[in-house]
Amino acid sequence: MKYHPGLLLLITAIAGGMTFFLYYRERLLEEVTKGLKWMMAVFRFITLWVILFLLTGIIVENLEERKEEPLIILAHDNSESVIMNKDSDYYRNEYPELLEKLSGSLKEDYEVIDYSFTDVSEKGLQHDYTGKVTDISELFTQIFDQYGNRNIGAIILSSDGIYNAGSNPVYAVNEKSFVPVYTVGLGDTTPVRDLKIDVVNHNDVAFLGNEFPVEVVFTGVKALDENAVISIYQGKNLLGKQQMRFDSEFQQSKNLFMLRANGTGLQQYSAKISTIDNEFSVKNNDMNFYIEVIDGRQKILLAHQSPHPDVAAVRFVIENNKNYQAEVKYFKEISSVAEYDLVIVHSYQSGNSVLDEAIKTGTVPLLLINGIGTDMRNLQNLQVGFSGNGNSTEETGFVYNVAFKDILLSPKIVSTISSAPPLHAPFGNLNYSKAIDILAFQKVGTIQLDNPLIYFTQKEKSRLGVIMGEGIWRWRLHDQLRNNSTLIFEEFLSKLITYLAVKENKDPFRVNIENEYNENEEIIVEAELYNKSFELINEPQVSFSYSDQDANTFNSVFMPVGKSYRLNLGKLKSGIYTWEAKTVFQQNTYVKKGTVLVKEIRLEWLNTVADHRLLRNLSQNTGGQFYFPSQLNELEQHVRSNKDLATVVYQEKSFDDLIDFKWLFFLIMLFISAEWFFRKYNGAY
Repeated sequence: MKYHPGLLLLITAIAGGMTFFLYYRERLLEEVTKGLKWMMAVFRFITLWVILFLLTGIIVENLEERKEEPLIILAHDNSESVIMNKDSDYYRNEYPELLEKLSGSLKEDYEVIDYSFTDVSEKGLQHDYTGKVTDISELFTQIFDQYGNRNIGAIILSSDGIYNAGSNPVYAVNEKSFVPVYTVGLGDTTPVRDLKIDVVNHNDVAFLGNEFPVEVVFTGVKALDENAVISIYQGKNLLGKQQMRFDSEFQQSKNLFMLRANGTGLQQYSAKISTIDNEFSVKNNDMNFYIEVIDGRQKILLAHQSPHPDVAAVRFVIENNKNYQAEVKYFKEISSVAEYDLVIVHSYQSGNSVLDEAIKTGTVPLLLINGIGTDMRNLQNLQVGFSGNGNSTEETGFVYNVAFKDILLSPKIVSTISSAPPLHAPFGNLNYSKAIDILAFQKVGTIQLDNPLIYFTQKEKSRLGVIMGEGIWRWRLHDQLRNNSTLIFEEFLSKLITYLAVKENKDPFRVNIENEYNENEEIIVEAELYNKSFELINEPQVSFSYSDQDANTFNSVFMPVGKSYRLNLGKLKSGIYTWEAKTVFQQNTYVKKGTVLVKEIRLEWLNTVADHRLLRNLSQNTGGQFYFPSQLNELEQHVRSNKDLATVVYQEKSFDDLIDFKWLFFLIMLFISAEWFFRKYNGAY
């Protein structure tokens, strides 16, 4: 409690003055004895003095001592690699008891927190060795984040030193190097005779019928002069094999295979390497990998009245892109357009009711190329963004509209197309809708017109694009002459096709699930259901079922969360699963189906040689010590003899307002009540 002495003198003077003026001339107390009057004056003085003292806002400082016992973290590696050696039975049966005994003994004198870690850290000692990934740095990060402000006396790390995720654990403890790390080296540091598949490099997606490369990386340890066969299988079908011979004790090699994509959907393949005599493990001699084979080429119809160089130029671009598949038909041959992702109409002519209906209603995306032979009079009746007659043609160039942001053209594209020969565009009394989005304006000579050369509009169900001019084959030739290739023209036209063919998702029922997961990841599925006003709802029940490759089916139900749905499938075994989500809303049944791939993780099988050097470095850099599993008693003695593992005493300050002390209130009430009683008893107020 700190205050200036002058403050006490001032308070005393004020309280004394007020008391003096009250009792010095109090006529009602003239008959009261002098001693009693002095007693009442003292009561009044004390009351006033305490009240004035409290009004000054005095703060009381308190000092408290808090003792914190040293904290010991005992962390055990629960990953698969620990038991991939000849002592696996020991680590499953005997060692867990020794570790539990060490933890229990230390808990008698210290606060001990047990951890088990793989790629994540969990409290408690576990010994099932099912971890697919090891991340030692994550363990240290979690410890220091959670207990950084505690009195950490020591960390005991029981591990084989093998990590295959995260950063080097030596770096993770650098900032906390004052905390000793005692390491217990598990596993076996002796290289074993083994052949293994390290990794299979491949594309995630292949198109149906195309060839794709697969690179198999494999290693031989203590396999000098041994022969091996590397094979690729799809199911039981052998797709290819190659032979090789190991020329050294430790040798890593890679072989390249070219496979053909047959069938659509997720396809499972496996890379295998043959076994050798006395091989330590054959579990790492094969590795599954998955490739999604898609027939994802968009079907595009090229409709025309008669052969034209434009049709050939457009067809070349479509067929040169593996994502597109072109069909060329005369107008009279078209009986349906429902199966196409885009219809390109060159020089429209009336007479085909299917095509007319598609243009008018927008049942499919369309690109109209209007030129000399276009039936402009009948085309305007189909509501394509202009009205009027264009009975003649004129040559118009390309001027890019920089305000159009839906398709971004590179400066090279703009420069090439702008300098290309002009198109033959319809000319006449034409009026354009205000609802169109203009990609490029027309240019006559050096004068830019307000009329669009290329524009887009939105029909009820899809997009419509219009090129007001024919002769785009000249643009392709110009690209060849200027840039020695037609890539600029192809990119430009592909951007138009992609923009028109993309489909807006207006499905009222949607399911969000990734295509791929690792087997150590939880699979979270989310779903959304919209009403006719496109508002999220989650009252109807949504079911979910999935089946594995053995045709085992599992059923579940989504849980409403917020305004959508959520389902946690947990961790699934590796393989390909087919799924189906289903709901009924307003007498309509909605069904979504798909496949999901759960990838196998074999990181723990790729390196089975314990890294005790890493563990020794951890201990050496932090002032700890390295031990073998048979030396746990010595480890305990070393920990107990460490003088740095001491109780830390913290002195904590706390501050209280003096006015918060209740006993002062009762003191004031006592004196003021006593004074009041004696004054009333003696006839004063």
